[in-house]
Amino acid sequence: MKKGVDIGGTFVKVYWENGKKEKHYIKDVSKNRKAFLERIKNIVLEGDPEEVGIAVAGFTSLDGVVYRSPNIPALDGVNLKEVFAGLKVKVINDVSAGALGEWFYDHRDSKVLLFVAIGTGLGGGLVIDGRPFLGACGSSLELGHHIIKAGGEKCSCGRFGCWEAYSSSYGFERIYEKVSGQRLKDFEIINKAKEGDPMALEALMEFRRYLLLGLMNSVHIFNPDRIVLGGGLIDAMKDLLGGLEEDLKAMCESLPAKCFKLFFSSCAEYCMARGAQALLRI
Repeated sequence: MKKGVDIGGTFVKVYWENGKKEKHYIKDVSKNRKAFLERIKNIVLEGDPEEVGIAVAGFTSLDGVVYRSPNIPALDGVNLKEVFAGLKVKVINDVSAGALGEWFYDHRDSKVLLFVAIGTGLGGGLVIDGRPFLGACGSSLELGHHIIKAGGEKCSCGRFGCWEAYSSSYGFERIYEKVSGQRLKDFEIINKAKEGDPMALEALMEFRRYLLLGLMNSVHIFNPDRIVLGGGLIDAMKDLLGGLEEDLKAMCESLPAKCFKLFFSSCAEYCMARGAQALLRI
């Protein structure tokens, strides 16, 4: 049976072909490369799969090499196809996997699907005619690192003004701190916004403004017919983002604006694992 595996810095999530799901805690070994790879191997090989799709956060090449994974440094430079030599393995960036999963399970009628996942960071994935667009090297759709404000806030990548620097958990927390003078976690700010706290709502509206700017750029570049938003932060605040599609259409040129519909993902934390499994079925 085929299985999809999503390797994160804290958990490894598994999505089997029959819909069975698993979640394995790995943060305790994530800083020790040897122990980390041994744990990953055990999880991947468990159940004797015939083929495995592996999704990894970070810069992952078409030949299975993880060039850099900001959240999982133990994987930097690792060739996952070599690690699993003898097993049929496909390796893909995690958000590209998530995009494919959205198309395969929920949006088969889409010609050009754009998936944007926002949580700790921001990533994008694009599916064209049922195939993930991965670019020349496997590093396409690094949307979080396109500049939306020259000389703006510092991003986790070290550059300034990236979309991720505003539309991410740490970006949202920084916006709130500038508004209120307080440093709170993203979920605390969201809870305050749901209670009607004016400063939390102001921070949310500023976050929403930058979210729309990045999405507008993406619409003008990719001309999608589906935009799907997901990730932990979006999942937590989507009820507070009403009217997003209408506002985005108003910001875009009329031709690409009439082409797309915007959706929120419903696959929760197994998005990337199910997409890695879908990679084996296209």
